[in-house]
Amino acid sequence: MSKDNKIETGRVVKAYILVPVIAAVLMAAVTLCLFFNLPYAAFISSGALLIYIIFLIIYFSTNKKHISKKLFRYINDYETLERRFIDDFSIPYAIADKNGFIILYNKYFGRLYDRDIGEGNLMDLFPVLSSEDIHFVGDERNLSVIYDKRNYRLQIKKFAVPAEVMGRRLVTKDSEDTFVLEVYLFDETEIVTMAKTAIEEQTVIANIYIDSYAEAMSSSGDIENSLVRALVEKSISDYFSKIGGIVRKRERNRYFILFKRKYLPSLQSSKFDILDEVKKIDTGSDVPVTISIGIGVDRDLAKADSYSKLALDLALGRGGDQAVLREGERIYFYGGKTKRAESNTRVKARIIALSLRETILSKDRVVVMGHRMGDADSFGASVGIYKAARALGKKAHIVINELTNTVQPVLDNFLVDRDYQGDIFLTGPEAEKYVDDNSVLVIVDVNRPSIFEHPELVRRTKSVVMIDHHIQSGERVDNLLLSYIEPTASSASEMVSELLQYITEDEISLKKIEAEALYAGILIDTNYFSKNTGVRTFEAAAFLKKNGVDVARVKGLFNDTLEDFKAKAETIKNAEIIETGFAMAVSPSKGTNPTIVAAQVANELLDICGIVGSFVLTEYNGKVYVSARSVGNVNVQLVMERMGGGGHLNTAGAQLAGTIEDTKKKLKLTLRKMIEEGVFDESNSTAGR
Repeated sequence: MSKDNKIETGRVVKAYILVPVIAAVLMAAVTLCLFFNLPYAAFISSGALLIYIIFLIIYFSTNKKHISKKLFRYINDYETLERRFIDDFSIPYAIADKNGFIILYNKYFGRLYDRDIGEGNLMDLFPVLSSEDIHFVGDERNLSVIYDKRNYRLQIKKFAVPAEVMGRRLVTKDSEDTFVLEVYLFDETEIVTMAKTAIEEQTVIANIYIDSYAEAMSSSGDIENSLVRALVEKSISDYFSKIGGIVRKRERNRYFILFKRKYLPSLQSSKFDILDEVKKIDTGSDVPVTISIGIGVDRDLAKADSYSKLALDLALGRGGDQAVLREGERIYFYGGKTKRAESNTRVKARIIALSLRETILSKDRVVVMGHRMGDADSFGASVGIYKAARALGKKAHIVINELTNTVQPVLDNFLVDRDYQGDIFLTGPEAEKYVDDNSVLVIVDVNRPSIFEHPELVRRTKSVVMIDHHIQSGERVDNLLLSYIEPTASSASEMVSELLQYITEDEISLKKIEAEALYAGILIDTNYFSKNTGVRTFEAAAFLKKNGVDVARVKGLFNDTLEDFKAKAETIKNAEIIETGFAMAVSPSKGTNPTIVAAQVANELLDICGIVGSFVLTEYNGKVYVSARSVGNVNVQLVMERMGGGGHLNTAGAQLAGTIEDTKKKLKLTLRKMIEEGVFDESNSTAGR
């Protein structure tokens, strides 16, 4: 019975007892008055009062037990009614104290709860609950729980009550009042099942592109080519037909696929092993057939289609031979182990050059920007785009905040040249006033907005052009007008050198310092033409040589100081093997070029017998820089991506906050996990993130 009901019952009982007593008191007062006025009448009244009092005493003495019994029965019946109401409540319901111990529950809750009252806790019944879920802030908490394979919404409400209510264990030391927890369980199994079914029945859209199609087919005859095409198409069709997918061929090297979302987890768990199946097809040449897959997931089919196309572009921009899944802003990568064959055709370079020409001519000004802490490649590519803009009669500027020390000698050559005086070189804040809707912003040697030289510039114009040779990350630029991402190129300077040959009607004539800046970019990124080089790399170098490059002079710009040489020797001496085939070293934060020293040591560690991957760490400007290098198909770019960096299959890096020791631990854990996942296993080329 509630406190209010008890009080009301008490009032009724008091009235029942007090009315006769008050009547007796009034009769006594009347008798007293009669003694002073009518003594005879007073004697009669006194007799009547005495008889009335004797009657009351006898009546209450005789009926005391009977009245108490009736009153107790009334109270008990009322409490029984309350209990029946709670018990018949069709939703599982319970009351717990403020610490989660169950006090009272109805029969529906009792089907879940088999302990005696007060012996169990909500956290015992629902292990998913924590102490924070019981001692929550506010008046109500809703949680999703699973009990006996059914889904429930657990609603907990605070209800203030006096501490003595129902004689239970509601005890408080600092207040007379406390609260209990009302617990409701709403069965949402059908709702959850319907929602899950709705998600599983969503249509997933995928686009497949056959990488290096022309290169793979060019070295074989018509009959062999037809057989290879048929085998590739059969592999794709069989793979998706097993999950009820629909496959349609759009072009000779493009496919469009639809399938239900419920099959997506199984494809993800297998890391899209179709990538490996296709590579096993014998093409009769040294160039394997690989495919890139872009997958889009969304309730809106238009968005899913858009996500699928963007995912495919990202897969191709990362070198192909991989699957990229995009769901909203979340992006997942699978594969990407095989090094993409270099294309020997310049058709794409010519098309990009013409598009870049039209873009520049349509604007009043060109602003060129590279990545933070610009290196030789970033600077050389920037100079090349500046030259292209000037050749097309447009005003141009190069944004430089800070360069690595190795680039300073190259920059010094421009600072004393009269054609590069004035506002040619600007800092990021200075460049802001030059970037607007009438200008085009060209970004070189980087595709990650987080490490742009001055990211604010991207938001100030609608026309952004990107030229880069690094594998694309999940980051993107929304207002991108033209994108030229070529992971098979050795450097951005190589790509720009090619564009310069087609961007004007007549071949551009470069000044010696301009040609040497571009040549320096290629030289450093290829480790003196020993890595990531192809036919087009040497063709670009030949074009630059024709424009007056002094090879010996450029190489001399990057000679080590004695201090740097000692730092390299010390780093190599302290190198350690952290996993079979992987070396790690820490370069001292001294010398003029600590990050360059780290990169050079990473290259030299690969000369050690049995080493297929190397990682060199160094502290610089409050961050830890990691230079990663590898040989063959060992993909260090995937390692660096997991650590927040990026790069190429064989050349990558990252910049991390923290200490050297923290970075070493993180690198070891990342590498160990990837080895356990089979990322570097030659028999398993599907590596996901």
